[in-house]
Amino acid sequence: MKLRLGVKARRQRGQSLVEFAVVLPVMAAMLAAVLEFGLALDTDMSLETASREGARVGAVLGNGGSGGTCPYAPAEDPTTGVDATIVNTVKTSLANSSVDMSTVKISIFGAAANGSANTAIDTYAWVSGAFVATNGHPYAACGRHDGTFGGGTYDDIAVQIQYTYTSKTGLLSIFTGGLPMTAKAIFPIGPPWQ
Repeated sequence: MKLRLGVKARRQRGQSLVEFAVVLPVMAAMLAAVLEFGLALDTDMSLETASREGARVGAVLGNGGSGGTCPYAPAEDPTTGVDATIVNTVKTSLANSSVDMSTVKISIFGAAANGSANTAIDTYAWVSGAFVATNGHPYAACGRHDGTFGGGTYDDIAVQIQYTYTSKTGLLSIFTGGLPMTAKAIFPIGPPWQ
């Protein structure tokens, strides 16, 4: 015996398919938005962690224990100097994240109480597989006060990372080419740790 679907049943089946076709893109967009937000948040947390690690290392190393003798004058040693250690710490911290190093910019500077720069700024950018100084070293480690010279004053060192997050799901690229992110950490420079 053959069952015949009535006109009403066939219309309901067609209506269900149309509703599904309308709802599916909306649900997919919502899922992509949640995934994109999670990936962006993870990247932001990675940048925050890297900036804290870099500033912590900069605070511990201070002026390299020079006591004002400035062993890296006139320019910071590019491999063993204080800034090189800070940059390598940031790089290591970011190595296991999804951050594309080619859009990372690292700035190291003395910070005022409100977090703004009150010294010259050393900047580093990713060039040919390594971070290189883009403006020399105007904020040399030997000029950073760790309490052992300069009237016993302590400076605050800041490490700021700027990065442009690009969409992983493609959803964000509909609205913008990238999402600029900035993470900054400030630590007081301590006395030389010897």
